[in-house]
Amino acid sequence: MNRIGLKNRSGPRSIALACVLLAIVGCDSLLEVNLPAAVTSDALDNPGVAGVLLNSIMANVECGYSTFVFDASGQEDNYQSSTGVAGNYPQYTPVAGGGSCDTNPYSQSWIDAFLVARGQGYVVYDQINGYEDVDVPDKAELLAQTAFYLAVVLDIFGEHFCEFAIDGGPLLSNQATLDIANSWVDSVFTNITRAGGDFAVTTGAGTHGTSLMHMANGLRARILWAGRDLAGGAASAALVPDAYVGWVLREGGEKRRNITSSAQGGGGGTQAAGFVQGPVQLDNSARSYWITELGSHPVTGVAWPSPVPFTGYLDLATDSEGRAVDNGGYPLTTAGATPASVTDVVGALTVDPRIKLKIGNTAGGDDNIIQKYTDLSDDIPLISWREMRLIQAEAAGASAAGTAFVNAVRAADGVGLLSGAYLTLVQTNADRFDDMLIEERRRALWLEGRFWATKILKNEKLWFPRGVGDFVNPAQIRSFEGGVRQLLQNDEYE
Repeated sequence: MNRIGLKNRSGPRSIALACVLLAIVGCDSLLEVNLPAAVTSDALDNPGVAGVLLNSIMANVECGYSTFVFDASGQEDNYQSSTGVAGNYPQYTPVAGGGSCDTNPYSQSWIDAFLVARGQGYVVYDQINGYEDVDVPDKAELLAQTAFYLAVVLDIFGEHFCEFAIDGGPLLSNQATLDIANSWVDSVFTNITRAGGDFAVTTGAGTHGTSLMHMANGLRARILWAGRDLAGGAASAALVPDAYVGWVLREGGEKRRNITSSAQGGGGGTQAAGFVQGPVQLDNSARSYWITELGSHPVTGVAWPSPVPFTGYLDLATDSEGRAVDNGGYPLTTAGATPASVTDVVGALTVDPRIKLKIGNTAGGDDNIIQKYTDLSDDIPLISWREMRLIQAEAAGASAAGTAFVNAVRAADGVGLLSGAYLTLVQTNADRFDDMLIEERRRALWLEGRFWATKILKNEKLWFPRGVGDFVNPAQIRSFEGGVRQLLQNDEYE
């Protein structure tokens, strides 16, 4: 890891407020925020614009999250190769995309939006908290929402980055960052109580969540799960009811678009148009997958097999007992691409309806493109009850309770339930249960930015390139420094 300090983004209050102003102006239309043509920092430091300041934070988080999900889809082995202006991007970059968020059709930046939201949030929270209650009637609601979106950003950094720092402070481990995120969730609950109870999160763009309480419990479950407190994560996850989803809202056009949809929408003018990939495997004369080396496990030194287990999103299927992955870690497919342990399959194979694809135009020609998001305005799940049940399943382990949580997700999605001899196997064999749950998270949370976190926590089974293989551009190094977490942009360091 880079053992150097982050630049201090803090400064006098007037400077911080000026930065908030710049961010608001840059996101003027994101959440239907209307501002006068010129606003001074003094004008921002008054109770009347407290809601505007919150909207600015939310706008930055949501803009960054859209591109983050696109980045995550590359880390999750969704795209075999891509063409177009940003063709290399949605693959395996060890450095987060920097720069202003969603400024043009080729934007691939997200980290700055999160950093700005984090910096704004600390200033704005203290600012609103300092106002008299009589001057800000919805003070507690504003504080609760500010705390929530701060926790979202800090969770992203804690789950996916090597280290973090706040306002020029000491370097924080990923666990320390998660702990700070969790403390902000405490602030959410404190302020919900001060507000007199739960409430919906709404802006001019729509309803982001019908219950901030559910969103905060879901976020806490995710934070604790990432820190490997499975019991605590499961307890919080249990408080999120079935069918509940909190959203990152999207609209058509730049600055509000769903970038994953944009990237898969067609022609050479789109961002990094690509196609959904089959199993990650070495290149040979019969297939051009642009991969010449898979490398070895960074701890054991054992070479990764070709194909790589738990990869490929084409023709995914389940068998008559609900099995989705064989005992070698290879996903079952209707195309007969399951390369090993075929005797594990029982009965007929059924297409998994959660991986929605169609043949369509990409910058590289006709190929499989996603249908989960079919429009630039499709909203993106931020907190999903499906992930909550899978967190509960992991905490329960190989047991009847663990499989019941998985079957609850499958029943809602119209996927064959775990049953028969396979149900008995995963209820009694911890390794097979783990394989089943990895594959379930890969499919149930597809293109929601969540399987990347699973890969980080399960890197003994799940592959990252770690600087090997030529992919699209042989000259571009994709080194994860022996691990799988992200590095900050170089210009973030002194």
